[in-house]
Amino acid sequence: MRVLELMHTHVVTVQPEDTLRDAVDKMDLYQVSGLPVVDDEGHLVGVITEHDIIRELLPHPGEAHTEESYRAEWQDLPTRASRVRGMQVKQAMTSNVIAVDENTDVLEAAAIMLQKKVKRLPVTADGKLVGIISRIDICQAVLEDRL
Repeated sequence: MRVLELMHTHVVTVQPEDTLRDAVDKMDLYQVSGLPVVDDEGHLVGVITEHDIIRELLPHPGEAHTEESYRAEWQDLPTRASRVRGMQVKQAMTSNVIAVDENTDVLEAAAIMLQKKVKRLPVTADGKLVGIISRIDICQAVLEDRL
């Protein structure tokens, strides 16, 4: 079975110029932990996840050299949050996207998810986002004898 036969074609996306606040609102609304980032022509240019956003909120390793300075960084969380709210998606997204072509075998896609430790894979055709496939999609297909 090819990914094309199992993927979801209604994919919630964001654009590189959207704010992280916009991205979080969409993640919350659609109950997803990450979103593909597409340009104006629909080309996949990145992925933004909860992990990426939390990484921007928390003190980075090396910023806090002592327990006291680490505590001070945490007390500065409101300032960090204000800065992160207005950041553009392109400033925090992962650009090296792991994606699969729509003609990829579903089991190959599952192996990629396991190997790369990702929950979902954007699906492309000629570089444009055409769908998304998740681990649960594959699990359901297996348990319903559709593979």
